[in-house]
Amino acid sequence: MKQEFKIKNILILLTIFTTIYALMQNYLSPYFYNNQANIEKFLMNITQKQTIAPQRLYVNAWRLARNEYIDKSMNNQDWYKWRNKYLRYIKTEEDANIAINTMLYSLHDPYTKFLKSQAFIEQKTIMDSQITNIGIIFDKDGEDIIVGDVLKDSSAQEKNILPNDKIISINNTPVKDLSTENIKTLVESSDKKNIKIEILRNNKPIKKVLTKKIIPIETMQYYITNNNIGIINMSNVMGEKAIADFKSILHKTNDTNGLIIDLRNNYGGILTNAILMSDYMSDNKKLISIISKGKLKYELYGDRASIFKEKPLIILVNSKTASAAEVLAGILKDNLGAIIIGEQTYGKNTIQQVIPMANLSGLIITSDKYILPNGEDINKTGISPDINIKAQNDRDISLLLALKLINNIMKI
Repeated sequence: MKQEFKIKNILILLTIFTTIYALMQNYLSPYFYNNQANIEKFLMNITQKQTIAPQRLYVNAWRLARNEYIDKSMNNQDWYKWRNKYLRYIKTEEDANIAINTMLYSLHDPYTKFLKSQAFIEQKTIMDSQITNIGIIFDKDGEDIIVGDVLKDSSAQEKNILPNDKIISINNTPVKDLSTENIKTLVESSDKKNIKIEILRNNKPIKKVLTKKIIPIETMQYYITNNNIGIINMSNVMGEKAIADFKSILHKTNDTNGLIIDLRNNYGGILTNAILMSDYMSDNKKLISIISKGKLKYELYGDRASIFKEKPLIILVNSKTASAAEVLAGILKDNLGAIIIGEQTYGKNTIQQVIPMANLSGLIITSDKYILPNGEDINKTGISPDINIKAQNDRDISLLLALKLINNIMKI
């Protein structure tokens, strides 16, 4: 029999935000990011100050993957063969790192990966809407790796890295045959603070040295047009402030004639945030279902009265609208009849756990997936827009159409 759960239980039920998230709220303050000793103390606390042999680290990673990975077939392979495959060859921690990543690569899941200490620390700072990185969002243009976007206040912005710059190499490693996820991992897993990057601009090679630094992530902004239409620009779904900011903006746009939520280029973030945002608008309706290893774990229902006054609602999306941003768009489409304008979204509906391990390392593993309220599984397909519009560089056609559509609806 299916179990129904209220939204107030979500932080208990979603494994991804249990003990780790609670501990992070206590330790990862802005001051804390500048104190490496405190960061290491935090990680040592959550791993019970464990320092274990490289072989044991490998076995622990193998066991965690077996127990937690979403696909019980482990990508149609005998997972027990991996148990002893590399044990006799592992002598150092670097040996263990290589062996674990090789093992996890066999799952063919770009979101499941092992992170060494510095990369794991940096991954965790994202939970508090800050990242430590060079500030480049990697993208593909045909066979080329390019700069998709540059984060504000980052080293990439300071060194004049520009969108559409073609990337040739990172730390002298050619990137031509790598995926964007592999390139991101290459940067994140580097123990070096300074990252060498070679780009091609106007057919001229340019070499830069970028420095990893803490970058605050801006979540959302809003404005109200002269025609009294509210527009919320949401760049990601990160950070503990996102919920309070979204709630505040909903109140401030309550008396508008319509609302547009712009989720274009929103790569997602924290699933809990997207669900709670939806709950402030959905008025006690079904939000999502969580599936693990092919079986329904639970269905999640809202328990808040909506603070969203009924009005025309339009969501703007594109091919880079992903993960938690797709959750928000999908729930609002199913529950409120929101009109989706733009391009087919990215198509990621998997949920990752962030699991601390010994030796100040960690495992990010795909453990569950979500299904939208109407039963749709958007994995690798994405959300289909109601009005399909290809992006144009010179005019924001999607936004102009959304504004015109709301004005027309209000005249009826």
